[in-house]
Amino acid sequence: MSRLPLALLMLFALAGCASAQSTEQASHADSVPHQDPGYVLFVGLESEDAVAIMDPQAGTLIRKIPIGISTEDIEGVHALDVSPDGEHYYLSIAHGWPYGSVWKMSTQKDSLVGRTNVGLFPATMAITPDGTWLFVANYNLHGDPQLDTVSVVHTPTMTEVQQIPVCTKPHGLVASNDGNSVYGSCTRDNVLKKISVATFAVVDSTNTLIDEDRAEGKVCYPAGLALSRDDQRLFISCHKRAEIRVMPTAQFGTVTNRITVGAGPYLLRTDPAGKRLYVPHRNDQSFSVIDIASEQVIATKPASASHPHTFAFGPDGKVFLSMESHAVVPGAVDEIDPETLETTRSVELGLQATGVGAVARPPSRYR
Repeated sequence: MSRLPLALLMLFALAGCASAQSTEQASHADSVPHQDPGYVLFVGLESEDAVAIMDPQAGTLIRKIPIGISTEDIEGVHALDVSPDGEHYYLSIAHGWPYGSVWKMSTQKDSLVGRTNVGLFPATMAITPDGTWLFVANYNLHGDPQLDTVSVVHTPTMTEVQQIPVCTKPHGLVASNDGNSVYGSCTRDNVLKKISVATFAVVDSTNTLIDEDRAEGKVCYPAGLALSRDDQRLFISCHKRAEIRVMPTAQFGTVTNRITVGAGPYLLRTDPAGKRLYVPHRNDQSFSVIDIASEQVIATKPASASHPHTFAFGPDGKVFLSMESHAVVPGAVDEIDPETLETTRSVELGLQATGVGAVARPPSRYR
């Protein structure tokens, strides 16, 4: 029997050692536990009729949950709001027969808990701090100008109990932290409405326009709203004026400050500590951060994709920005360092990423 050359035998031996070492290293890597952040992100994909579940630690898409009834038409997942107890999240579905709807989903299982029809093209939503009432702005995007409504949904039974006539094309909504009021913005009328949670009725109304707007023939187009933690100041995103207007709730109708930001400020969010206001610039592929105490911009940063939509905040302090992007370019979520306000990661998720919310559940539960 022929013998293999010594050099070839040594080569095989070295290869065997390398293979064994590689196997040992892989085994060691597999044994190192993956750091679990203890929460996931739910992100609505409006042009895909789905909700994406994202692992914020790994920066990966875990899976997508199909949403909707029609197999032929895009129904449009628009807003996504997580319940105060974290057990459910709510989706506004923009299109329907003939109206839009709101879906209540379980955060523990990929399951629909309940749904109800609302008005034409439901856009943003606001949930009361006790989680009982969900207010839905019926934006009526494709309809003729008319007196549009805000729907009131009883979340335990998922029943629309009332439609409150408010204005033409309501869009922004925010619930007060004391649970007594909901504020709504009316884009085409340039007005604000204050709704009583106790009576489901409009109790106050004011205009967002100022003398300078009228003199220049310009509008505010209030697309989004936010409140300070003490409910004393209302922040209004003037989508067509590239500024945030500040209005004391005790002086409803008086603009006390105008904060210049990027083009197309959209759906505002205050951080959990109530110290900062985060502003997406939908027409500028960027975002601003405002110090609420001083009412000054502390940073303006670029976003990784176009049409920034809104923000969510992880329990570990991280900030996340959803971006719709455009056409067939996937929407994404940027992870933002709360200290430097720099984007540390961007994750593509699907077509037109809109509403986003953090849920305190380990990602392993969804794998």
